[in-house]
Amino acid sequence: MYRQANDYEVIVLGSGLGGLIAGTLLAKKRHSVLLLKEKAYQTSYHRDGYQFSPFSNFSEKRLRPSLLRGISRELGLSFLNGNSEGDALAEKDSGKKRGKVPFQVILPKSRIDLFDDPSLSRMEWKREFPTEIPQAEAFYDELGLIQGLLKTRNQQETSSFFPVDRRPFLRKWLSFSSLPNDRTDERLSSFSWEFKKFIQFQLISWGNLFSDSFPVALAAYLLLHKERGNWVSSMDLEGVERELLDCFVQSGGEIEEIERAERAEKRWRKGFTLTLEGDRRAFQGKYLILNAPLHSFRDLLRKEGTSLSRWLETIHPRYFLVPCFFGIREKVVPVGMRDLLVSILDPEKPYEEGNVLFLSLSPRGNERMAPEGCRALTVQSLAPFRSWNGVSSAHRESLMNHLTHLIPFLEPYLDLSEFEWAGQQTGHWSYPHYLYEINGPLRWREGVVPTRLSRNLYFIGKENFPHLGLEGEVLGGLMVAQQMLKKFS
Repeated sequence: MYRQANDYEVIVLGSGLGGLIAGTLLAKKRHSVLLLKEKAYQTSYHRDGYQFSPFSNFSEKRLRPSLLRGISRELGLSFLNGNSEGDALAEKDSGKKRGKVPFQVILPKSRIDLFDDPSLSRMEWKREFPTEIPQAEAFYDELGLIQGLLKTRNQQETSSFFPVDRRPFLRKWLSFSSLPNDRTDERLSSFSWEFKKFIQFQLISWGNLFSDSFPVALAAYLLLHKERGNWVSSMDLEGVERELLDCFVQSGGEIEEIERAERAEKRWRKGFTLTLEGDRRAFQGKYLILNAPLHSFRDLLRKEGTSLSRWLETIHPRYFLVPCFFGIREKVVPVGMRDLLVSILDPEKPYEEGNVLFLSLSPRGNERMAPEGCRALTVQSLAPFRSWNGVSSAHRESLMNHLTHLIPFLEPYLDLSEFEWAGQQTGHWSYPHYLYEINGPLRWREGVVPTRLSRNLYFIGKENFPHLGLEGEVLGGLMVAQQMLKKFS
């Protein structure tokens, strides 16, 4: 019934960053790799000189230099050098004396800048939370001690630039220097609602995980990372992915655009046969790598679906991150408003329907993303995963009320607004922007969903290390490539 395509050693289903890294590493080692890319899914939106890119978390907007160096070193590439033209313009505009601001947290009674310089950040929360200064200082001092222990253990236990514990089981079991297992909600129980949300929104903004109970050691890593003063902002992540695709092809990898994979059947000796929806072709590969949200593959596998179901019960999407795009004129941006911010409007209401917003403004003066004198504003709101049917009029009204609260007199300075892209793109199996919940304890240094699901079946997605954001996606891609190269050797 099918016209059989050529056999491959590896098939990568999905074209996210982790899959590109794994596929490129394998192709560079002369293994035959096929990348199946969804034809209809678009990672960004372009209109009238504006470029808008949806995001899952702020780590996609500000990257660590060691992350870029790690990718470059593993792939043997030199193009990932960090700073962009917009970065330099933004730095010149903001001035070096006050330091850079990774992002801003806006609460009903507080507006806090998170400076790269920890001393400046402390001045901010001392101003906004004056009655809680002794408690806050004790909390941050404790995080500092944990961060020192985490740094020491990373140096002893792994050569990776990621905060992952790769020791054998026996060494973990015999360890007498375990990190604290308690949670942030326990440590913050005596703080005000505002301070608790200030901490929670920082943690949510750096990763893909929605939780009130992050492990304290993870909070120390995310809030006090040693490289916080060297973040690379305004990174063109879409450009990085294009460069990786070029490198993949130049290394001998092949790309096919498809609508959707219909079924993956495992053949004992020949690996997997992948059939496509609405397409007579079939592809066969000894190894199959899944690179899209885990729930997208619920109906793809048969026997292997039982292991998939187990992990779908462990971690599942709580919210869609729904992108809406606005072209605005520079003069409407309020003084003191930062390029990245998270805001909650009404503490008495649920987070969805525009009550919590994640905003990203293109850098001032960056004409690659917006015309002169204008800026591209990407607004991410939350919508329930199980009951969302598109941007409703109520959702749109609530979002605009929140947005005009943050940017008064917005309407006369709007060049364009786009609400329909989300409805067109969120239904695609490649759509990656979710906040996840975990059932059970988070063993964050070991990950949540394993990169190897079963024999010859691998998974790279945000569910591997959701709390680490973009860092987790890169880690998943590198780990899968390393595991598979050991099998080939």
